[in-house]
Amino acid sequence: MQACSITASRGFTLVQLIITIAIAGILASLSTWAYSRHARDARLAEAHAALLQNAQYMERFYHQRKSFKATSTTWPALPITETEHFCIRPQGNARGANDERYTLKAVAKNPANEPRILKIGEDLNSQICESSRSSCADNSDFFSAANGTDRICKIYRQ
Repeated sequence: MQACSITASRGFTLVQLIITIAIAGILASLSTWAYSRHARDARLAEAHAALLQNAQYMERFYHQRKSFKATSTTWPALPITETEHFCIRPQGNARGANDERYTLKAVAKNPANEPRILKIGEDLNSQICESSRSSCADNSDFFSAANGTDRICKIYRQ
C-alpha cells in the first residue's frame, strides 16, 4: 500500500489578505461617496419642498392682495424661513420691485458642505446655482439680487 500525503491549508496567504482588504476598502469608499451624495440630494429636496410651500403661500397672498409685496417696501413674512440645512428668504429688495414678480432663495447654512443654492420664482420654475455670494449670515430680510451673485444656474429637476 502506498501512503497518501495530504497537507491541509491552515489560513490565507499574505497576498490573499491584502487583496481582500483592498477590495473592502474600495467598496467602503464607494459606499461612503454614494451615501454623502444621497444625503446632499436629500437636503436639496427638503429645501426645494420648503420653497414650493413658500411659493404656494406667495400665490395665495397675491390672490388676496393683488401684489406679492406686503407693503411697497417689504415682502410678506414667509411661513418657512429655514430647514435644518438651508435658510430661505426672498431675493431682492421689495422697494422698487415689480408687484407681480418674486424670487425665493434657499442658501445652505454651511456653504463649505453645500455651495449650491436653490431659487424659485412666481412662474414656479426652480433653478439650482453652483455657487452664490449670498449667505445665511447676511444681515437682511432678503438676499441680494445684484448681478453675479449667483453663478452657473440651470433648471433644477428632482
